[in-house]
Amino acid sequence: MTVKNDNIKKDKQYYKFCLYGFLKNLRFFDPFLILFFVSKGLSFFEIGVLYAVREISINIFEIPSGVFADALGRRKTLAFSFIIYIIAFIVFYLGYDFSLFVLAMMMYALGDAARSGVNKAMIIEYLKRTDQLQYKVTYYGHTRSWSQIGSAISSLVGGVLVFYQQNLDTIFLFSIIPYILDFFNVLSYPAYLDEGIKRSQSFYARIKLTTSTFWEVIKNGELFKALVNVSIYSGYYKSIKDFIQPFLKSLLVQLPILLFLTEYQKMGLFLGLVYFIIFLNNSIAARKASQIAGYFSTLVKFLNYSLFIGITFGLLSGLMMEYLPSVWVILLFIIVLFIENARKPSGVALITEKSYEKVNASVISVSSQLASIFSALFVMVIGYFADLLGVGISIAGMSFFILLLFPLIKLKK
Repeated sequence: MTVKNDNIKKDKQYYKFCLYGFLKNLRFFDPFLILFFVSKGLSFFEIGVLYAVREISINIFEIPSGVFADALGRRKTLAFSFIIYIIAFIVFYLGYDFSLFVLAMMMYALGDAARSGVNKAMIIEYLKRTDQLQYKVTYYGHTRSWSQIGSAISSLVGGVLVFYQQNLDTIFLFSIIPYILDFFNVLSYPAYLDEGIKRSQSFYARIKLTTSTFWEVIKNGELFKALVNVSIYSGYYKSIKDFIQPFLKSLLVQLPILLFLTEYQKMGLFLGLVYFIIFLNNSIAARKASQIAGYFSTLVKFLNYSLFIGITFGLLSGLMMEYLPSVWVILLFIIVLFIENARKPSGVALITEKSYEKVNASVISVSSQLASIFSALFVMVIGYFADLLGVGISIAGMSFFILLLFPLIKLKK
């Protein structure tokens, strides 16, 4: 089941794909985003709504962005997405209330929607051209690994910026720099990667295709359960991954270290280092995804076990966050995030195996939309109860609810 990495052709385009993932994840604000919103006076529920707005907006924008990609071409569409991101970063920097942050999140979502699936489509086209399609799980793992390395480096740089700038605002401006570089990187992709686009598809044709694919997925019980199994963990991962930030800040106050530094300096060092470790582990998980899955006899067994273990560890981390605050919470969170990056390539592989080749892209898109829907629901519920009961209890409660659903979403052999 595992694939030898030596079979991958590491040519110039391979490194461009890796560079794309590395640069796009240099978002220096990621380890501090919830703390940034809290510093602006937002409640956890309002923060949850902002995250939900982003996820729902991605779904809404995806179909028109697909039509836009058909008209403009994949490379230009991908480059255009970075311009949208840069505008969003500027709005974040200038923002001071909830309504402006809603606008920033919608711009961010538009960038995500314009980018979503385009680079993967170009990777598939490249793998077909170079006769490497059989290595797609390993290839995705490599490129995703570089994305996580980018996140790891981004965390350290973000921490240094917070340390020296003594605020959480300017990191959005610094995040513009790597996005300008990635803008030129994707424009340098070879022209043939624009091929394979069905330019005759109209906006309504895409809606019809997405809708018909969704109903076909629902009618295919086995495929639908696979989509839910994969996307519910991705949604869970997206909804909880940033809620460790308030805990880390509170833990930092309890630790009698670096007393000579200011709060921002300690926060920059501590959160930057923790997120560096988190994303470095995610990078390892993504690179070793096919090998980790290979320890199990089937993809189904791997996805079932990883889902149950990941949610259980999320439950324990929430309880410990509330009742036994310690560095062990960080370790549990690292494992939860590690599992998502280890299982994602296998999830994509299983979905494509269970669907017809002609609609693979549409089915993967439905999977992504389901993950966004789950994430939007989970993050609002977590935010609402975090204001009432605390972040830890809220995460533990959501984890327990998903575990109750496990018998229904467990895949059969």
